Amino acid sequence: MIHNSHFQHRVRLFHVLMVFVFLGLLPKAAFAIPAFGRKYGKPCQTCHVAIPKLNDFGERVRVNGYQLPGTIEETAPWSIQAVHFSGMLHEMFVDRTIKSGMAAVPPTGLPANGQYDVNSFRDMGGHIWMGGVLGKHLSFFSSFGIEQELEVEGGRFKSPTSVHWEQAFFAYNNVLSSGSGLLNFRFGRFELELPFSSLRRLSSALAPYEVYNIRPVQGAVSLSAPKVGMSIYGVHSFGLSRIRYDLSVVNGTNAHFDTNLNKDLYARLAWSQYFAGPLKKVTVGGLGYFGTQNLRDLPGNPFPNEAMIEYWQEPEILGETFNVHTTPENVNFNRLGVDASIDLVLFGYHLNFFGQYLVGHDDDIDMTDKRMPYFAGGGGGDEGGGDHLHKAMTSASEGIEWLTRPFDYTGGFVGVDLVLIPTKLYLSPRLDWVNVTNQWADKVNGAYLRQNISYVVEGDTLSGSDIMPRNMTGGETDITRWVVQLHYHPIQPVVFMLEYGRQDNLFGYPEPPERMYNPSWAAGMGRVVSVDSSWLMFMVMFAF
Repeated sequence: MIHNSHFQHRVRLFHVLMVFVFLGLLPKAAFAIPAFGRKYGKPCQTCHVAIPKLNDFGERVRVNGYQLPGTIEETAPWSIQAVHFSGMLHEMFVDRTIKSGMAAVPPTGLPANGQYDVNSFRDMGGHIWMGGVLGKHLSFFSSFGIEQELEVEGGRFKSPTSVHWEQAFFAYNNVLSSGSGLLNFRFGRFELELPFSSLRRLSSALAPYEVYNIRPVQGAVSLSAPKVGMSIYGVHSFGLSRIRYDLSVVNGTNAHFDTNLNKDLYARLAWSQYFAGPLKKVTVGGLGYFGTQNLRDLPGNPFPNEAMIEYWQEPEILGETFNVHTTPENVNFNRLGVDASIDLVLFGYHLNFFGQYLVGHDDDIDMTDKRMPYFAGGGGGDEGGGDHLHKAMTSASEGIEWLTRPFDYTGGFVGVDLVLIPTKLYLSPRLDWVNVTNQWADKVNGAYLRQNISYVVEGDTLSGSDIMPRNMTGGETDITRWVVQLHYHPIQPVVFMLEYGRQDNLFGYPEPPERMYNPSWAAGMGRVVSVDSSWLMFMVMFAF
């Protein structure tokens, strides 16, 4: 449904709020709850701040191999009579306004400088989790999701449904038989021990932790995506203090097979201090991710492929061949961050303040030759009609000079989870921000990468800079988003979520127009895109 009526928007908001209030009047019965709650006879609030975010006790259960802290279960695998599993179903309604400030067609299929007002129900989605103890020191966890995705093809919205594995790993717990999770090993596909889990955040799919997801090229590592590898992790308590650590060695392509011989290294260290007064707990930590990526072989990244090479080496089009950096090359990158979390009771209300600050750097995201073809700008074509076709060009100088384009960003988020009514009602506002520098087609060290280059064009030598459309996506560098979500638990297995969010700009891989320099390659590089949006989301979640 497409419309521009503010009155209709207010009417829909009123209807959603009335549904929310009505559902809140349902009986406050206590029902059986998922997996570990059923196993140990505990309510979900024992381990969760609000579903699905874990509290301190829930994190200790997870680190201890999904066993109660201080215990080591000895059930033999062959004597297990039932596998503990749980599931979650959810249905979402979204009323969203999307505005484009781009000079070209945005990645969402919106018209340039256009606006959509859309409201829609999303198909039922869900997750299934299986996990528990397989015997003394051995545990496992596995989960997969069923989700509807938003896609655009030819300017039309599509909504395919995908089923995918999220995590699947084995853990050897309590190697030192401490019962506290001091030393553990994990092997398989798992989420990194980030300070704030992307899979267990309270915001909807419309508001992820943006700084964890920034990727300079398609297929590059996203911190929030599960990785394949192994890790050593644990927690040590002494008095009112606790230290938690994690050291992981993983593939450099998220959950895909690796494409180079180098492995990525992730490390995290956090210190917590407990208090007896209104201030309950303070945690500070730091993380580092150090990796190597193969730009040519990253999944989905259009690093010069066979079709592009064939085009650039076609004599009828270009007049002669061009050097294209086609050999697999590895690029180093890192992510460094600090974080903090504070739990306290203020005026009788429990609050958790949290925040993350992250810096990211990639050494090189281009790795192409300055002799690559480009648009001459105006004129030419079969009839000289100014159609901006590729010209027969090559560098006037001999030899190969590879471009080096670093990528840098900083960002983070701050938020608070406020318990308005214990076990029932929660309020969670959050602010995200990211600043991206050295984007595709930006200046590097104060100059454009192809500035003042000489070319040979049909026998004539020309000097100047190629004319990449640097402002195609609006010339933005900052992403900001704030979101407020209300969680309500009328009955134990049911959660209602009402969320309002507003975002300025997004990060994506804009599809360039046909008359653009090197279009297939440029589409693989991410930029901050001038597309703003605001939304109202209502979701019903049922866990069993």
